[in-house]
Amino acid sequence: MQLYFILMAPARPENVGAAARTMKTMGFSHLRLVDSEVHRREEAQWVAHGAQEILAEAQSFPDLASALADMDLVIATTARQRGQLHYYLTPAEVCDQLRSKSGLARVAVLFGREDSGLSNAELAQADLISYLPLRVSYPSLNLGQAIMLYAYELSRLLDDGGALAMPAPGSEAAEPAAVHALQQRAAQILGKIGVSEDEKLQHWVKARIPMLPQRDLNLLHLLCKDLARALEK
Repeated sequence: MQLYFILMAPARPENVGAAARTMKTMGFSHLRLVDSEVHRREEAQWVAHGAQEILAEAQSFPDLASALADMDLVIATTARQRGQLHYYLTPAEVCDQLRSKSGLARVAVLFGREDSGLSNAELAQADLISYLPLRVSYPSLNLGQAIMLYAYELSRLLDDGGALAMPAPGSEAAEPAAVHALQQRAAQILGKIGVSEDEKLQHWVKARIPMLPQRDLNLLHLLCKDLARALEK
C-alpha cells in the first residue's frame, strides 16, 4: 500500500516545497498536483531543502478526476465541517481506517487550495473526509502545516520498507476497488427501489461504506450481488 499526497491547485510554490520537505522527513515520496505547475519554480526548490527529488518526480494532472483515477481510497481534508451529510475523521481515526482495510494498493490524501480549500463537488470525489480538530477556527493552519500534521500521524503506519503496513495476516482480502464498487452498486440498488440521489439515505450509504471494516465490506459485496440479482428478476 502506497500513500500519495495530492494538492489541489496550490498557488504558492513555497507551500509545495514545504510539503516535499515534510514528506521526505516523514518517509513519503509520492506527490501529485492538480491544475498547477508551481513545484517547478525556484521558490519551491529553495524551501524543499534536500527533498528536491520529490518535486522532480511529482506528477501534474489537469483535473482532479484524472489525478484520482487510479486510487483505491481517497481521503479528502477540510478545515471545517460542511452542511452536507458527512462523517469527519481525525487523522488518528484515518489511521484506524487504513489499518482495517486490505487489498488497497494506492491511497490518496487530498489537500485543498490555500485560500478556499476543496469545493463540495471535489469533496464528493473522496471516500473519506478528515479534518484537524483545532481549538480555534482562526488563524487556520497553512497548507504546509496541515500536511506536516497528517504526514506525522500517517508515518506511524509505515513499515521498514517505507510502505503503509498491510492489515495483520489472516484478515480477509477484497478486490482493490472494493469501496468504489460497493458505492456504485449500492447507489444503483437504491435507485432501482426509488431512492433518488438527493435523498439523505443515498448520502449516508456513500459516506458509511468506506468506514466499514474489511470483513463487512466483503459481506456487503455478497449482499449487493444477491439484491441486484433479485431486482433483475
